[in-house]
Amino acid sequence: MEALHVSDVMKTSVITISEEAPLSGAIDTLRDNRISALVVVDHSGHMVGVISQTDLLRAWQESTANPEVMQSAVNDYMTRDVISCAPHKSLDYAMRLLNEHKIHRLVVVETHDGGRFVSDRMMPVGILSQTDIVRGLIGKFGAGEEEAGA
Repeated sequence: MEALHVSDVMKTSVITISEEAPLSGAIDTLRDNRISALVVVDHSGHMVGVISQTDLLRAWQESTANPEVMQSAVNDYMTRDVISCAPHKSLDYAMRLLNEHKIHRLVVVETHDGGRFVSDRMMPVGILSQTDIVRGLIGKFGAGEEEAGA
């Protein structure tokens, strides 16, 4: 049986937000899309971070002292150290990353040469969640059971 790769089960639609967008815009985008995190990109579309519900809760706690905080830039509250992987990596590798870092999703990136820093070259091409992995495994092993019973 052939091993699954990240590209086999990831979602290719990546919902992003500009690093300059206000936090209120991030909240609206999360709510409208029924998701828990957004990939934050710079003006050229390269990943610079992730803004999650946890990051927004932290900002919300600060808003009691400063109501204007919701107009702060996403860049001020995003997580900069993003755990990511490439689409050609094995699903086993991705599962180990999720487990080791105790996270629920990976940003799938392809790197492009030319940036000064590695993060300057990371173009988001997908999202891989724990749910995507479970669906992929069920699909793979479910198909195997049907073939065995035929």
